[in-house]
Amino acid sequence: MKITAHTLVKNEENFIWYAINSVINCVDEVLVWDTGSTDKTVPIIKSIKNSKIKFKEVGRVDVKDLADARQKMLDETQADWIFILDGDEIWPQSAIENCKLKIKNSRCDVVVVPNHMLIGDIFHYQEESAGRYKIAGRVGHYNVRAIRKIPGLRVEGIYPDEAYVAKEGIKVQDLEKERIFFLDEPYLHASFLPRSLRGNKKIKYEIGEEFPKDFYYPEAFFRSRPEIVPSPWQPMTGRYKLNALWQTPLKKIKRRLI
Repeated sequence: MKITAHTLVKNEENFIWYAINSVINCVDEVLVWDTGSTDKTVPIIKSIKNSKIKFKEVGRVDVKDLADARQKMLDETQADWIFILDGDEIWPQSAIENCKLKIKNSRCDVVVVPNHMLIGDIFHYQEESAGRYKIAGRVGHYNVRAIRKIPGLRVEGIYPDEAYVAKEGIKVQDLEKERIFFLDEPYLHASFLPRSLRGNKKIKYEIGEEFPKDFYYPEAFFRSRPEIVPSPWQPMTGRYKLNALWQTPLKKIKRRLI
């Protein structure tokens, strides 16, 4: 049972090293395609010396072409399963190992995984009620992260609504419940944190929940890293906190009204 990770990136210098290193021991291959980074993403990726990484610079890709890029990755994949890894997702070792175990010993076609959506810094995460993804009757911070390469699997749609679709024309997250498995252990998702010195339009100002003192951070954060790789242990700035303090109550009220 072969697993190939798909990682499509642009300007992910802050977390890409941790993301790749958090899963690389549990997959057979990692396709890492850069879509025109102008920060240190490319040299950081090249600093990871592992033959499993198949790196390619595909040039600038517009949002309307992202689905085509993912389709090309799918077309080049000869594995039984694809594993979706964004450049801002860091997995605990036990979570990725459990995901691999489920892939190898299950008849399911899709693995859905919860995540802690980091907010402000890596010490805080967004409240669960903020998660709006609906998959197989569950609502929250969930993502499809592993898909069996079933016949007819393809990518359709335009970012951010592109999706993997089965031959029946159904999005994989909408397949029959018995074909979908939910993993219990979450990974960390840094989508709302600064992912590059080039900026990040997804940053949201919010005071999140604080991880408990005994929270077990992914092992990749503690590995020896090249000097080019930024430290993840940066607390939120005073400016961020001031903006978050007045915006947070408004966002929580809005969530409870929707």
